[in-house]
Amino acid sequence: MSTGGGNIPPSGAPGSHIPGVTSPHQPPPPPGKGGITPHTASNALPGGQSAAPDIPIGQRNTIPTTATPQVNSAKVFENQFHQVLSFQAQYDFLNFIPNLEQRLQDPSQFKDDLPFEIVYVKDGKTTSILPPDPEMPVESEEAGKLRTALREKLSVINQKNGPEERQALREQIESARAELGQLSKAIQEAGGTVPTPPVPQITLVIDENQFTARTPARKFNPNETPRKQGNEGQFLLIPKTPSKRMPPPVTKRPANPLQEEGSKPTEIPSQPHPSAPGHLKPIETQLPVNNKGQFSDVYLLKDSEAEFGKTGNIASVNAGSTDLTFGKQAAGINAQFGAFFTDPQQAAIAQAQSDFLTDSAEQGYLGFVTADDKFTDNTPLETIYGHVSGEPDNQGTVLVSVFREGHCPAGIKKNRAMVYVIPPDGKSDRYDDKDEFLKDIKLTAKNLLATQNKYNQHAVERGLPTLPVVRTCAFGGGIYCHPDSDQEEVAQAIRAGIKDYFDAINPEENTIKEVQYEHGV
Repeated sequence: MSTGGGNIPPSGAPGSHIPGVTSPHQPPPPPGKGGITPHTASNALPGGQSAAPDIPIGQRNTIPTTATPQVNSAKVFENQFHQVLSFQAQYDFLNFIPNLEQRLQDPSQFKDDLPFEIVYVKDGKTTSILPPDPEMPVESEEAGKLRTALREKLSVINQKNGPEERQALREQIESARAELGQLSKAIQEAGGTVPTPPVPQITLVIDENQFTARTPARKFNPNETPRKQGNEGQFLLIPKTPSKRMPPPVTKRPANPLQEEGSKPTEIPSQPHPSAPGHLKPIETQLPVNNKGQFSDVYLLKDSEAEFGKTGNIASVNAGSTDLTFGKQAAGINAQFGAFFTDPQQAAIAQAQSDFLTDSAEQGYLGFVTADDKFTDNTPLETIYGHVSGEPDNQGTVLVSVFREGHCPAGIKKNRAMVYVIPPDGKSDRYDDKDEFLKDIKLTAKNLLATQNKYNQHAVERGLPTLPVVRTCAFGGGIYCHPDSDQEEVAQAIRAGIKDYFDAINPEENTIKEVQYEHGV
């Protein structure tokens, strides 16, 4: 498996830019232990972190590397991988500045849901700014001065890195990613195995004159600031270790389109992305009821493929269950999804998904995670890519389970994946009122799209089938619905979450071209 992490706009391995999801940042386990391998960067910031030590953004360029597998290809690949993550980390951070400024404005409302902390280091003393340092009252004059100084630096960084600079940085990301793809292809053509580099933890140096990402060679030492500034201290963004992260509530864990990966989902900025004009948004299709007159078909059928299969491969959302049942052992729509497979195949799919989540929990992975082949071998699944919530009963978890070509439902190759969503349980003690439940449904809808979008970016790099279409049901509208709510309100929350996602994502980074709503959504 692989992972991403963080609470900033999600971001991870080369290829995703969505604000609001997260996952752990641990290196792959040693052979024989677990089956998870980090899929993206360590999530101090969405998108991962890594790289070129202390070089200002404006002075960085990707340096083409000769793809010669015979000459230390693994090291060349790792260096380029880190280059991509370095650019991505900075890009994600720039997009997350408004969120940080808001938190600094009113620290009394701050929740420790970030996969990193921002500290101020001076004369060997480290003071936490976010989250607020317990030894320094937030209302104290000293704490106020530090927050003001950090806000000023963030404001200057934001002004210096306007649309043109960010576009240039995006181009650097794409250039570096393309070079990574060429290296990967060259290694494979030479008969080699594309390595899975360890994901480094990145410390970001927050300074208006030198905004940098660096990979510490050893554990951070407050007595050795990345750059001495005379008598002035230094603001640093430091990734938290998984053990120091609070378990992310479903409410805070959706994935967004502007940034990426972390350990917990975070709210997506409410304002529309500046480059997301309405006409570029995905197609929205309302599906009719099927011939039984009550529900829509969960997949394309022979008589509907021509009309609803124009855009491409479909990932259809299944309202899963907290006990991870699937098919024959389940009920409702979950049982309908299983009807396309034999009993042994249903059992194999259920077991693969269960083992994937069990292993993720044992290895401490949260956020975006991709399964090792051992989980899907000898099953109808080609791969599993998920956003692991880490919540009790996996509430809020999203699994994109991709079918092998010979196992696509109804024999239609465009029916390429099932998105197994474990909805928030509105009947559980965690929800005192329906508003909190509906809020989590909305966040899960965002996370659903972010996960499919990130899978698509991962698929392009790995030669897997991409999924430009999502077909969604009213997950959370059945047995998990809050007693005071109903399916209509659940449907409204899902649509609101999907709208927020597409309002926030940069169209250039979105891979989802069509959203198909089943009857009742």
